[in-house]
Amino acid sequence: MNWYLIIKFLHIIAVTLTIGGMFARQLIRSIAKKSEDINAVASLTRGAVRIDRSLVIPWSNVMVLMGVILAVLQGWPILGFLQGSSQNWLLVSNVLLIIMLIVIFGVFVPYNKKIERLLQTALTEKRITPDLASALNDKHNRNLHLIEEIIIVAITALMVLKPF
Repeated sequence: MNWYLIIKFLHIIAVTLTIGGMFARQLIRSIAKKSEDINAVASLTRGAVRIDRSLVIPWSNVMVLMGVILAVLQGWPILGFLQGSSQNWLLVSNVLLIIMLIVIFGVFVPYNKKIERLLQTALTEKRITPDLASALNDKHNRNLHLIEEIIIVAITALMVLKPF
């Protein structure tokens, strides 16, 4: 049995499910913010949260774990030039991953908590409140999710192409 191939396969599956979950989550959120029915908005928004919790979060953790194991198995320089290597694609990937984690915990987690509070208020009032509409249409949050998607695709490209 070739452990490298098994770990690589799991890594590829995890990457695929993570990226698919990210794009599905954002698609559902884009549909939710266009709806005028508070129950539909709540249902779709909570569906996006479920995708995050059941697909994106667990599979991104598997993705990182399998990536670290692959790097160790292959002897790839995780810290690139910082450890004297001429290969830096993995270092760049790690820096991008750290940036993404800062955005996730610094922006997305508080934003999701805010949305849940605003949804509760809107459901109580049985209407989409101006605060909820404003939060759902937050351009800063939308742009950061776009950056998150670009980062994960860039990391995937670095893993496949190993350009430098």
